[in-house]
Formats: sequence, structure tokens, C-alpha cells
Amino acid sequence: MNPDPLTNETLMTTDFASAEKAKFLQSTRRNKRTKAVFIAPGLPAHGVWMTDVSAMDRRSVKAQLAGRGDLRVAWWKLNCLLHRWFKPQASLEQMMYAFQSRHHAMTLARLELMLDYESINRAVRHGGAIAGIRCAIRLVQKEMGEPS
Repeated sequence: MNPDPLTNETLMTTDFASAEKAKFLQSTRRNKRTKAVFIAPGLPAHGVWMTDVSAMDRRSVKAQLAGRGDLRVAWWKLNCLLHRWFKPQASLEQMMYAFQSRHHAMTLARLELMLDYESINRAVRHGGAIAGIRCAIRLVQKEMGEPS
């Protein structure tokens, strides 16, 4: 930009974009740590521009149509069907809240079951079948609130 003050005559001939661009190019660059992005496991996305990777994302419609989806839509529709069956007057907001509550409870139950399975499996590997049975009994007693 011209160092002279702007006037009505110079206003229309001043190229503000080139002045801003020159100012930007002269500014000091900061080193930024690049984040590793992968298209698929083990396949880095360096220099992959304008590449359609939506079929690799299990949540996408293309993956659903190709049979590689994670069944989120089917899970939602099943929950909606069951909710409509048991509570026909429920609003969409109530269905969504119930879906999230059920999904949350089922996810936590699945994670607890996996932890219990791993502890029983570890007990069997280290102490044999009897140790595994004792571990399973302790887990059931703990779940029921009985003293071990």
C-alpha cells in the first residue's frame, strides 16, 4: 500500500489485497507441529488432496452401502421401533433421550462384562480353573453387594 495518506483520488487505485499479501508474506512463520493423519491404518494421508475417503469411514453412507458400516442407522431404527411400540405417544426428543440412555447403559454393561471376562481369564491362566471359578464367584458377590 502507498505510504501516502488516502485521498479520494488514490482510494480507487490502491490495491489493498496486494498490500495485505505482502505484509503477510513478510511476517515470520511459526513452526507448527504437524498432526499425523491416516486414510486407513498404516496409510498416511500426506499430500492426498481431493481424494474421496468417505468409503473408508465406517460411519459414512458409502460404507453402509458397501457393507462395511457400523450399523448405527440400524441400531437407531431398532430403538425407534421398540420405543414407538412401547410408548406410542412419545416425542422425538423423548425417543432420542431414551436411545442415548439405553446406549449409554449398554455400553457400560458391555465394558464391565469385558473387564470381568479379562479378570476371570487372567485368573484361569495363572491359577487354573478353580481360581477362575473363585474369581467369578467374587465378581458375582461384589455385583450383588455381598461381602466377599
